[in-house]
Amino acid sequence: MLQLLRKGAAGWFAKIFLGALVLSFAVWGIEDVFRSGGSPNVAAKVGDREISVETFRQSYRNEIQRVSEQARRPITPEIARMAGFGDRVLGNLINEAALDQRAQALGLTVSDDEVAREIADDEIFKGLDGRFDRNRFNEILRSNGLRESDYVALQRAFTARRQLTDALTGAVVAPAAMREALHAFSSESRTISYLTLAPEAPSAVPAPSEQALKAFFEERKGSFAAPEYRKLAILTLDPAAIAATKQVSEQDLRAYFDQNKPTYVTPEKRSIEQITYPSLDEAKAASDRIKGGGLFEQEMIARKLAPTDAFLGNLTKAEMFDKKIADAAFALAPNTVSEPVEGSFSTVLLRVTGVQQEQARRFEDVRGEIRKVIADQQARSELRGLHDKIDEARLGGQTLDEIAKAQGLKVRTIEIDAQGADKAGNPVTDVPEISKVAEAAFAAQVGAENEAVTAGDAYVWYEVREIAPAHDRNFEEARATAEARWREEEARKRLATRADAIIAELKGGRTLEQVAQAQKLEVDQSETTRSGGAPDITAEQATAVFATPVDGFGKTAPNEQGARLVFRVTAENTRPFDPNAPDLSGQADRIAQGLGADLVTSFVRRLRNDLGAEINAGAVAQVVGGGEG
Repeated sequence: MLQLLRKGAAGWFAKIFLGALVLSFAVWGIEDVFRSGGSPNVAAKVGDREISVETFRQSYRNEIQRVSEQARRPITPEIARMAGFGDRVLGNLINEAALDQRAQALGLTVSDDEVAREIADDEIFKGLDGRFDRNRFNEILRSNGLRESDYVALQRAFTARRQLTDALTGAVVAPAAMREALHAFSSESRTISYLTLAPEAPSAVPAPSEQALKAFFEERKGSFAAPEYRKLAILTLDPAAIAATKQVSEQDLRAYFDQNKPTYVTPEKRSIEQITYPSLDEAKAASDRIKGGGLFEQEMIARKLAPTDAFLGNLTKAEMFDKKIADAAFALAPNTVSEPVEGSFSTVLLRVTGVQQEQARRFEDVRGEIRKVIADQQARSELRGLHDKIDEARLGGQTLDEIAKAQGLKVRTIEIDAQGADKAGNPVTDVPEISKVAEAAFAAQVGAENEAVTAGDAYVWYEVREIAPAHDRNFEEARATAEARWREEEARKRLATRADAIIAELKGGRTLEQVAQAQKLEVDQSETTRSGGAPDITAEQATAVFATPVDGFGKTAPNEQGARLVFRVTAENTRPFDPNAPDLSGQADRIAQGLGADLVTSFVRRLRNDLGAEINAGAVAQVVGGGEG
């Protein structure tokens, strides 16, 4: 196998990009590693192993790329530095170097056959047939600038490290006491009786006094500040808008329909069953038995075919692979069995169990669709030319208003904040990609000429006409907003007060049923775990339930709809722990993995300390920028 794999080498990129050569334990920190100066070409040293700056730099870049792809957005060097990517990457390199030296000291070796097997079993290198694909292997390595022989060496070292850590963790099992404690915690549930208190509509809350509203405003004045607004002139080229103005002649509509008639025809489909025979004679014998009163189903049984095996599908003629069999199937009357059909590859008997007739849509039925298709085509063809004309006019010094007049277009004026919302706080929805337009506009200067914003198939040109700076609103400006917020907050306070009053009644001896009757509410029952209970109890509300003793009363925080629950805990339930029961949840495995990870972490930390590890802080800072990673 290695003869197939020996053709090149890999940098550390293989380890991170391919995700195959990094141990599955947690990243171990390097806070305890001694930091010093040293050779400018060495990022760190562990025992007698040096980690070059170039190795660290490549690994660091690859980690940023990996996380960027995972997050689906670019991770800047500054973000990477602040997030500690440098420490994480260097920590992995240091720990692997320490493990490599320990494996070498113990004489751990990995055979060529085992390395080849590891690579061949890697899912990333498998083709559509689920087997190792040499071409895919070469392409992945080549596209990432990897050479094969070094990748093989990396795989060999990784396998040796894994053998070492597997030896440490192989006998680790989850202690029964820990399993029982976690079982009790996770399986415990509480049964409650409860009332649901819905919040008042803010509009139903009595209006505040002038004094109360002013005090409310002054306490929160900063939250009522007006953001910066920008007044923009907008010229939009949208193919959908252009298409809506197009007039399509009857002649063009008819011509398009005639040219594309097959598009508006749903071909006939047939539900077809097939029995295959090894020879024409056997097929004829089966046909004779059916003609003599036998059943097609009996022949299926004789050929050991289940109904699903004989059913080819609900197919059009074009979907059938064998033309001879297709011709026979589509000439066959429904619910009859064909004569033996000698296809290109087999001899068969056919039965058609259902027919969906061909359906052709009339011109009148598709007229609107055709008009839209033609108008869209015309609009897209016209769009590019209009775009170029507008750009040329902009280069010639014309304003958007002048261009719009010359081209028969319209310029709109909008006022938005940096998020693309209007002064009422509502998102502007009739400008394509308003968030992109807002981002560009808030980076532009008043009166400056700007590049068009590409918004899907549309283009948006904009000019910043005015800037209204962010400022504190006075009381009168913020009155309406302040009153709305006051009412919302007051509604929440009134609901909390109501809940407290009910709890006081319950503690005073009244039952939930009595309170419910007095307040025209319903008493509900539910069982909840710590993660919540269907359908009305959230995880946050369950926290309040589990903080309340059996027969105790409590209230929950508001849910997303603002409702609170007032409840009584009626029972505490815990399923018995059976240490011999199947671990369907995988809890024991997770505990063992966690303990194993802790064991390996401690082992590597001790190994690192015994070997002696040093980091060249200056060299590391040059790679991550601005200081240590």
